[in-house]
Amino acid sequence: MSKGTTVWRFSSKKNLWLALSLLATFALQALVGARAEVPKGGAPAPEPAKSATAAGDKTPRPRLVLVLSIDQMRFDYLERFGKLFTGGFKTLLHSGALFVNARYRHANCETGPGHAVILSGRHGSHSGMIANSWYDQLLHKVVNLVEDPTQSPVGGKGRGASPANFLGFTLGDMLKQHSPNSKVIGVSMKDRAAILMAGRRADAAYWYETAEGRFVSSTYYMRTAPPWLERWNAQRYVDRFAQIPWTRLYPDEKLYNHYAGEDKVKGEWDDEHIISFPHVHTNKPPDKNFYDDFRRTPMADETMLDVALLAMDAHELGADADPDILALGFSATDIIGHTYGADSHEMMDQMLRLDRTLQRLFQEVDRRVGLQNTMVVLTADHGSQPLVEIMNARGEKSAKRVDPSEVRQKFDAAIERRFPGAKDLVVYFDPPNFFLNEDNVRKQGLSLEDVAQTVAQTLRDSNYVDAVYTKADFLRSAPKGDRYFELFRNSFFEPRSGHVIALMKPFIYVDDRRGGTGHGTPYEYDRHIPIFFMGQGVKPGRYSEPCGPEDIAPTLARLLRFDYPQEYDSRLLSEAMPAYAMAPLPTGSGGGFSHDTGKGYVPTLGGKPVQAPADAKPMVPTSLGPPPPASAPGQPSGKSAPAPHSK
Repeated sequence: MSKGTTVWRFSSKKNLWLALSLLATFALQALVGARAEVPKGGAPAPEPAKSATAAGDKTPRPRLVLVLSIDQMRFDYLERFGKLFTGGFKTLLHSGALFVNARYRHANCETGPGHAVILSGRHGSHSGMIANSWYDQLLHKVVNLVEDPTQSPVGGKGRGASPANFLGFTLGDMLKQHSPNSKVIGVSMKDRAAILMAGRRADAAYWYETAEGRFVSSTYYMRTAPPWLERWNAQRYVDRFAQIPWTRLYPDEKLYNHYAGEDKVKGEWDDEHIISFPHVHTNKPPDKNFYDDFRRTPMADETMLDVALLAMDAHELGADADPDILALGFSATDIIGHTYGADSHEMMDQMLRLDRTLQRLFQEVDRRVGLQNTMVVLTADHGSQPLVEIMNARGEKSAKRVDPSEVRQKFDAAIERRFPGAKDLVVYFDPPNFFLNEDNVRKQGLSLEDVAQTVAQTLRDSNYVDAVYTKADFLRSAPKGDRYFELFRNSFFEPRSGHVIALMKPFIYVDDRRGGTGHGTPYEYDRHIPIFFMGQGVKPGRYSEPCGPEDIAPTLARLLRFDYPQEYDSRLLSEAMPAYAMAPLPTGSGGGFSHDTGKGYVPTLGGKPVQAPADAKPMVPTSLGPPPPASAPGQPSGKSAPAPHSK
């Protein structure tokens, strides 16, 4: 063996898969290029403008790509409230292309996986974004998909966060390769929305933290908060809403009854909070509970927009011919939906107020950049399940709330019967994922597959689930007649996914709270979301061909005049796009990447597969590191997942 050669040894198929994924990520980052260092003091100064078109291409590109994600927006909100819209949604319905049969092509419809898809076009099976959180077998703790202990919050208290756990690249990353002067910014009430849409090479991402009611970033993007953000935070802007109750936009309660049903339905929130208008804040700043409850009002989206417009000005987005991306996550719909449900007066009022907020956004973008120079995309990260009590009232008797402790008791009893004396074999579960404690299983001389099959069979024997899979199932061919299998496989990334993955029956909601609702399934109510495109050359109208959010990034890339790798099951939304977007691309617009259909990315350079240098070290996501001592703080005790109303 020659000197300097690195030897990789793999103790299992799992480690081989993980190492290959990390090696691919390392090679991709080497190709895309290092993220520019942000000068001390905040946002980088804008650079001189370059040509408005790709090399050898005379087709103008939009100066701004404005991507809007409405967290938990079901498609049917457009149908139910469409006649009442007077602002941004009306503009989109009149001037935009609406894809009415857009559905996620993955099963785990949560916030993190959804936002990871929107501007990457990649399934969790390739990006590693399989859930909002997972149990890390090396760290012996639950890991959030954007948490990064190597980074610190900037601008206020909160957690360090970055896209380090995301494997792959986004539209913004590719745009920066083609147009180095282009800028990419993400802003949201949620860190995972801002970070995952913006991508690895983003100039900045900003999000709201409930610790102090401030917007923050992290040292991944900048050393210190920019002056404009410090000034905004110093105003204590959110505090002013403590004295402002949330009332209906329109005073006629009958209007809300007509479009949303009766108010104060059993099952909304819990037995402790007021579930009818007006909603008054019972907690006051600087109480953290006030800053948390603030997210549960339409004012949260209005506030996020205020910060987004400041960021747009500070980073001079759309100010020159180099296309920029501004990705905004409107999160209030999700928190309100979790609390009051899809059929509540609160959800209706949220959509009506969001309609006005979007119109203000379009007016401000038109004033700064010009809507004729802007490509607008609006979609959602997932839908939501109706309240169990609403479904019961509609005759769906199988709809049921299930306490996680009931589920645990069943598989604990089955494990005791099958493996007498075995302890702490299931370390964490948050449907659909059930995680075994691999160390404990091995130490007790048991087989991971045997334990997984025991848990799986227990779930099959219950009246909670329609289907159950183990990791081994996803390494085999798809079974015939299982229409959900491929959706689950698209959500499956072996180093991070649960050992057992369950498909709960429709309208079964597993949560330890007495009210509210959620999402996270492959059912219609969770997968069906809107997709709008609006901009120069886009043909307005309704389009019925099946599609999904995985199609957004490659379609936007064509509008920006470069190629972008597609998933094996995605497509270009060509029917609504201008002819130039579907025309042959100029030489050199492929971005240096190719993809192997259905098997993920294959990085190339000069048309040949990339091989890492002999002395190269893979970039390891922060959730993959040496295991801490057995007594490390935060190690789960085998309890079920906490169930925050914000998946």
